[in-house]
Order: sequence, then C-alpha cells, then structure tokens
Amino acid sequence: MAITDAMTMVGPVTFAGSILLMIAILLGLVASIITYLNSRKLSGEVFEIPFIYFATGLFLVTFSLIDVTFFQYLLYDQTVALIHNISFIIGLALMLVASIKITRFLTGIEVMAHRKR
Repeated sequence: MAITDAMTMVGPVTFAGSILLMIAILLGLVASIITYLNSRKLSGEVFEIPFIYFATGLFLVTFSLIDVTFFQYLLYDQTVALIHNISFIIGLALMLVASIKITRFLTGIEVMAHRKR
C-alpha cells in the first residue's frame, strides 16, 4: 500500500462525527499546553528544558494527527504525508530527548547518593 493510499483512508470523512478523535486531539493540545505552562513554573530548574522538549514533542505528535485529519482536502496528499511524517518523527524524537535528559539527571543523583553511603 502506497503512502497516498494510506492517507486517503484517513481523513475528515473517515472520522466524521467521531467524538473520540475530537477528544484525542483536544486532550493532546491541552496536555501539551499544560505541560509547557508547568515547565515555565520551573524557571531555571533542571527539569524546565526537558519538560519544554516533552511539551513540544507532544504538540507535534498531536499536530500530525490534526494534519492527517483536517488538512487532507486543503493540501496535496504528498504534502500532508510529508508534514505528518516529519512532525510525528520530530515530536517523538523530542520526547525521547526529554526522557534521556531526565534519566541522566536522576541517574547522576542516584550515583551520588550511593557514594555517600
């Protein structure tokens, strides 16, 4: 199945009236906004940047869903597929970077705690 075939299977017509899709999009947007606002409350703290990465990644993954669902009739299929794939990949990569940064920090704290024993 070609990418354009997969893209034509998904779109507003497919999800017409789907309350679950609207809830997923709304939840993704709200979660990314709240995560970003919470990260700004950590001004200058260690987890501020990882949470900003995570919020941005979450927003890009949600945007890839919005793109496939609503932009199909406004843009060419290849453009929609390209925007979807790039935003999804970059979003997941940003969330991975956030996870690595948090894990490195917590691992460092754990190592220091074990040294003091």
